Amino acid sequence: APENIREFADEFRQFCKKHRWRCCFHPVTERCKSILKELGFGIMKTGEEPIIDLSKLSWTGGKFKDLRHDTVKVKKEGLSVVEYRPLQGRRADWEKQMREISRIWIKSKGSEESSYLINAPSLDNPGERTYLLVIKDDKVEAFLVCTPIYARKGIYIDIIRRKEKPIPGTTQLLISETLQFFKQQGYEIATMGTVPLANEYVEDPDQAHIVELALDFTFDHLGYFHHLKPLYQFKKQFGVSWWEGRYLAYYSRRFNPVILYAILKAYDPGGVSNQLKKQLTIAWREMKQVKRIRKKIMGQAHASPCLRCQ
Repeated sequence: APENIREFADEFRQFCKKHRWRCCFHPVTERCKSILKELGFGIMKTGEEPIIDLSKLSWTGGKFKDLRHDTVKVKKEGLSVVEYRPLQGRRADWEKQMREISRIWIKSKGSEESSYLINAPSLDNPGERTYLLVIKDDKVEAFLVCTPIYARKGIYIDIIRRKEKPIPGTTQLLISETLQFFKQQGYEIATMGTVPLANEYVEDPDQAHIVELALDFTFDHLGYFHHLKPLYQFKKQFGVSWWEGRYLAYYSRRFNPVILYAILKAYDPGGVSNQLKKQLTIAWREMKQVKRIRKKIMGQAHASPCLRCQ
């Protein structure tokens, strides 16, 4: 309830103040954003989250031709999606394969598991998690883990893992079958999580123009955190119903870069320093190139008569 959010946020702010810590919340939804703003927090948009209305889930029409083709093709190759319920009977061989797939995925990503934002599979203590696996010849090709969004009767696709060289279409089959599965279970919405720095669909009237430009530039040029643009395009293919803004809330209203570094560290606990330094170096070079071109254009504009005055 909104009153609980307000009380919790205020208590946490006071706790941070007592310990002389910087206080922030991330990611923040639209509903929480307004409450935190009233409490004196500064707000910065940090991404957009795709929401799929499961009641209207359909992949008919030309828009989803490639998705249908991919899923039909992998089914013909013997792949199928099954629900795995560890509490009802465990498969040591499947779990070993799932751990190995995760290990290779983390290694290829070049960083540690961002457990602050993404839960671990937690096979020993599944709780309310749902596990769906792609199986071929009784072997795990890919898997995902979902957690419920109780307040919205929704489901969050939390973890997606696949083999290093999967059969093309494996992930598309897994996600499309998962969405159908939860539609049949009576869930209303589904999400695959926020696309960091995306700034395409949700306008924020409170966002400073310079921050918007910085978000757009970073999204287009840095490519940091899971290759943002491909991630964005990948999620779009499953029929997104609408997008919702996600925000960083920080106290006080004056933003401190230390907060940004803490968030970057949470995303990539193992490799943020060197990787980010490399990306920022590339971005800085490109920004200087843009500045040089802009100066050249402006110089030509000042040297030439204005066409509107002729």
